[in-house]
Amino acid sequence: MCDLSLNEAIPEQHMQQITKIMNQRLGKDLRQFKKSFLNRRISARMKTVGAQDGSEYAKLLAVDLNEPSILFRSFSINVTEFYRDKFVWDCLFTKIMPQMTQNGTQSLKIWSAGCASGEEPYGLAILLKEVIGQRKIRFVIKATDINPDALNLAREGKYHPASLKNMPPQTIAKYFVKTNDTYQVNDELKQLVSFEHADILSYEVNNVNFVSCRNVLIYYDKPTQELVFDKFSKVMVKNGYLVIGQDETMMGIESAKLFSCIYPRERFYTKV
Repeated sequence: MCDLSLNEAIPEQHMQQITKIMNQRLGKDLRQFKKSFLNRRISARMKTVGAQDGSEYAKLLAVDLNEPSILFRSFSINVTEFYRDKFVWDCLFTKIMPQMTQNGTQSLKIWSAGCASGEEPYGLAILLKEVIGQRKIRFVIKATDINPDALNLAREGKYHPASLKNMPPQTIAKYFVKTNDTYQVNDELKQLVSFEHADILSYEVNNVNFVSCRNVLIYYDKPTQELVFDKFSKVMVKNGYLVIGQDETMMGIESAKLFSCIYPRERFYTKV
């Protein structure tokens, strides 16, 4: 069994070995993540596979065909319910989306960055349909994540009742089909969301009206956060909107000058 506690730091030498092998095997640079986050996720995998220390786990990564991918998938953060932090979604529904759809808007492009198992992009699609109503405004939602397993769940679109606890019964009835003990996203909603396996920095997209990246940036170090905010600014339209997580901030970030905070409590920004 692994003797390393999840709170105990992996020695730097072992972490360098692991980082090098992951770069060689997957082309992924783990240095973009915070050390504390890496330590927790790698320690958890070490415990699962029974590695005694970081050096032994590095050897496993080097020879096992599947372990590098399994480790990297564990870096994905899975949100397990619709409309988490309800006050954020209320602001989106009553203030942001009405602004996005006014003044003759004909089409919108939304990016859900770090979409996990799909609750966020489907939730965005529902709110947009409700705000748009009978108006002829087209929209598409691009949803990306680094975890292929989570994306498969998202594409399937089946959720347990606990995931829908923040959603009114009439909304559930309108956009979901109940099958046994789960709720299936209906076909109309599915067609509005496109799921893709991609990380934020390498994903190719442009002319985005709204970016949602909640509870992802907190796991990146400051230099990577700078790159991410710079990327968002480049792919967004002028006056486009961005929302980040409740535990995330632009304080101390040089790229913050690219955005203006319009609703501080809810973490909504516009591109300047």
